[in-house]
Amino acid sequence: MGKLVIHKDGKFLDSRILNKDVITIGRDSNSDIQLDDASVSRRHASLTRINNQYFVEDLGSTNGTYLNKKKVSMHILKNGDKIIIGHFLVNFEGEQEKDDVELAADLEKTVVFSPPPADLAAAETDRAAAAKSATLVFKGGRYAGQTKRIDGSLFTLGQPGGDVAVIARRPQGYFLLHIGGNSYPKINGSQITSTRGVKLEAGDVVEVGGIEAEITF
Repeated sequence: MGKLVIHKDGKFLDSRILNKDVITIGRDSNSDIQLDDASVSRRHASLTRINNQYFVEDLGSTNGTYLNKKKVSMHILKNGDKIIIGHFLVNFEGEQEKDDVELAADLEKTVVFSPPPADLAAAETDRAAAAKSATLVFKGGRYAGQTKRIDGSLFTLGQPGGDVAVIARRPQGYFLLHIGGNSYPKINGSQITSTRGVKLEAGDVVEVGGIEAEITF
C-alpha cells in the first residue's frame, strides 16, 4: 500500500495512506485529498491503483501536474517520485522500484484470461519471445500519422480525465487493459470489458478516448 507525504513551502503538512483504488486530489471539498489553495484546480489530479502499481493522472487542471519536474498527463509512479500540484510538493512512497519483468508480472495478476491449450503453449512462448517490442501506427485522433515504438512494460493511451487504457507487455505478448473512464477501449471495433485484459495480435486496431492506432510487431 502506497503513501503520499504532502509539503508546502518546505514544511510538512500531512501524510495519507492510499487505501482506495482511485484517489482524487483537488481544491474541491469532495476530493479524497483536499489541497485548499488557489494554485490547485477543483479536480486537479487522481491516483489509480492496479494491483500494487499506481498511476498519476492530470484531470485537465489549469496549472498542470508535474512528476519529477516534468509535466505529465498520465504516468506510472515509482517509489520516491515527487509530484508537484500547484504550490504543493507530494512525495510518493510505494514499493521499491521493480524491473520490467517484475512490473509486467504484477500487472499480469490483474488480467483474467484462459490459458492456451497445452499443445499451443510452446509455440505461443516462442512467438512472444521473438516480439520484444511493438509499434503503434496512429490512424485517427490527435496523433494521426505518427508512430510510437513500445519498448517498456507499460504504455498508456487516452485522454487526461477521460478514457484511459494501458498496453501491458507480458511474457505471452501484449495485452490491452481498461484503467479509467466511462467508455471502454475497443479492439477492431469490439469493446473490451473492465475486468478482462485482451491479447493484441499484429494488425489489431485499438480505439481509446478518440485515439485510433494499429499495433504491429
